[in-house]
Amino acid sequence: MNVKISTEPISSIATDCLVVSYCEGQDTVKGYTKAVDEALGHRISQLIAEKEIKGTFGEIVLLHNWGKIPAKRVLVIGMGKESKLTVERVRDGIGLAGRYAKQKGIRNITFGISNYYMEKTLWNPVDIVQGVVEGVLLGTYQFSGYKRKEGREQEIEDFTLVVDGELRQDAIRAGIERAQAASYATNIARDLVNEPGNRMTPAILAEKAKQIAHQRNLDITILHKKEIEELGMGALLGVGQASVNDPKMIVMKYMGAPETKDTIGFIGKGVTFDTGGIQVKPDEGMGDMKTDMAGAAAVIAAMDAIGALRPHVNIIAVVPTCENMIAGNNLKPGDVIPSFAGKTIEIIHTDAEGRLILADGVAYAKHLGATKLVDVATLTGAVITALGHVATGLVTNEEQWADEVKEAAQIAGEKVWELPNFEEYQEYIDSEIADLKNDAGRPAGCIQGAIFIGAFAEDTPWVHLDIAGTATTKKDKGHYPAGATGVAVRTLLQLAIRHHSS
Repeated sequence: MNVKISTEPISSIATDCLVVSYCEGQDTVKGYTKAVDEALGHRISQLIAEKEIKGTFGEIVLLHNWGKIPAKRVLVIGMGKESKLTVERVRDGIGLAGRYAKQKGIRNITFGISNYYMEKTLWNPVDIVQGVVEGVLLGTYQFSGYKRKEGREQEIEDFTLVVDGELRQDAIRAGIERAQAASYATNIARDLVNEPGNRMTPAILAEKAKQIAHQRNLDITILHKKEIEELGMGALLGVGQASVNDPKMIVMKYMGAPETKDTIGFIGKGVTFDTGGIQVKPDEGMGDMKTDMAGAAAVIAAMDAIGALRPHVNIIAVVPTCENMIAGNNLKPGDVIPSFAGKTIEIIHTDAEGRLILADGVAYAKHLGATKLVDVATLTGAVITALGHVATGLVTNEEQWADEVKEAAQIAGEKVWELPNFEEYQEYIDSEIADLKNDAGRPAGCIQGAIFIGAFAEDTPWVHLDIAGTATTKKDKGHYPAGATGVAVRTLLQLAIRHHSS
């Protein structure tokens, strides 16, 4: 999709569809909506007076203009109550409008950002421009899949952004550049997660990472089974040993601040299919376990965006990837396995496998020089019990680092919620025969999994993001079409952009 900028009067632009907004309960239309309304002879105001346009969030009303203005249509998107207007809501609203326009076969759309949005959201021009452009690019995503071509909808070819003449051009360009990089990367992650398991094995995931690294001029190393064995990564090997597809350890590096040793480590869980192991999952919904590599997808895709934008920061991305399958050589409850960090692990449950491979991933990221850590994983069903499908669970060992991640998530429009890491929880991972055990039953399930990983972070500042509830959506929602959401990509990118080396 081409993104264009215009400073022409919005009502004079020739386009297939003008998108304007209206907030519920407003006395009058405002900003660019007011200009379009006046050009249409107050047609929008009349429909508002007649209650045919209410402005509730997500409401869509399409008007044909019949030559009154150069634009063929006007689409009025409801933004909800004005007091609740945020960049996140604008992003979602424009995402809905873009998806609706795409379904109608509209080829180009136009939307205007006036000072009204700056005043109401209190965000800077870069972030508001980024949010609007992301709304269209993310909201109109569609997984190409394996249907014949005629099953796909017509793509929107052009998106024109009409901007107030008072907005700085450098801010507009920065917002668009960031939006394009973030959206492209998020859609990469969505593609990776939406792929069926037989078309997204550890080897294929590693090849995708290699393609991105070469395109973005990033360093990449792929550790194969023999090298993983030589390094003593017993946790990754243990989970992956029952599969015919060998495990891999993917390492991507971007060194944008070579004058400092301060380096962020991104670690993504890459279980490309999860049967649960010998303690096999129920058959209902098992097909969804192809998405158990969404953390890996987020980390790899974030590196694509970082490579495109080249921020002043050092990043090491570590992705342990394998399949958790069933065979005669499975891990068994009661087994004790080694790990790269030298800690021994008692296996209590074979479906608590993500924390095992992340243990080796986190320890290896530290070994490679990471001084701060963020791991991203579809780790537990317990986080869905706690937070539903609205927010990502966050656990940390260092509040200042957690605050930085939370700020990045807020700017990205991705909700996170911190869960406690009290010392008393440590007893859940104590083992009588090994240094740690990987499961302690139902209590505090999300926290259990997190603190197990945290034991390998040790004193290094660390944040864990459990995206099990937010990695996919069953239905279209805001700028998220049904399927993989690509969650955490934009949070990681914002963290990289805004991080200040210590």
